[in-house]
Amino acid sequence: MRRKLITLRRIYGAGFVNFFRNSWLSVAATAVMVVSLIIILATVVLNVTARNAITELSKNLKISVYIKDDANQSDVNKLRAELSTDKYVADVAYISKEQAQTQFTASYQNDKELLEGLALVGGNTLPASVEISVTDLSKIETVGAIPKKDTYKNVVDSVSLGKTDAKKTIDRAASAQRYITSASIIAAAVFAVVSMLIIFNTIRMAIFTRGEEIRIMKLIGATPGYIRGPFLVESSIYGIIAGLTAASLVTASIYSLIGKVANQAEFAATYDFLTQPRTIAALYVGAIMVGILVGVISSMLAMEKHLKLKHW
Repeated sequence: MRRKLITLRRIYGAGFVNFFRNSWLSVAATAVMVVSLIIILATVVLNVTARNAITELSKNLKISVYIKDDANQSDVNKLRAELSTDKYVADVAYISKEQAQTQFTASYQNDKELLEGLALVGGNTLPASVEISVTDLSKIETVGAIPKKDTYKNVVDSVSLGKTDAKKTIDRAASAQRYITSASIIAAAVFAVVSMLIIFNTIRMAIFTRGEEIRIMKLIGATPGYIRGPFLVESSIYGIIAGLTAASLVTASIYSLIGKVANQAEFAATYDFLTQPRTIAALYVGAIMVGILVGVISSMLAMEKHLKLKHW
């Protein structure tokens, strides 16, 4: 057991020495990996932000089903029950005539002429309605078709599918989210490949530099694992440093940028989620693990090609 601990200590020590021995190449490899990891983490953050913002905006884009004045309440309840059981419906709310008047007055309290006109015609002019929120904005027309059935022709006066311009805005936001995701994945993949190439060449140069030392180690009975170990440690250090740096920069950006708009409903849920300790911990762990994985794969490819320990 003691011998194993001594061997591990020597492997890790040699790995740290190699890292600082090739300082310029180490800095270059780490810097490119930092960029790659920042892009990956930023993609995750942007997707969470966009998804929550679209969800919040979608809540305000409701289907309004206006009820006829002579509609039977039991038929209205039947409509509400069918809507509530639909898988694309998030919420169903019944707005009475009195509530409709209260909401209208609150919305247009600064427009005295409009309120005076409403008072002249009477508050009962505004119809009762059923307000529907959907879980999937693309299914708004499917849900809107339910109250248009012949079954409810004696109940429903008209159906409004929300503001068309608002729906177009949300659709554009969803399209932008998909574009950002695709572009970020491509950019992250490119930088990851560049990182692997730099680490590959760094390890290759280290193998050539230590060629005589490796031959001596073979002659005195060093195992292939003992020779490979320092190179794996060196490449893992790249990943650890890059992961810590990238996660720290992204976390700082979350607090500084998203924190400024955290009081807005569209970003409140995102800020609360991303600033939770477990989320921040996940960002750090994920970045470090991906960094180590990229470094180890690059190192193993370099050793497979240049270390020549296969038949030994």
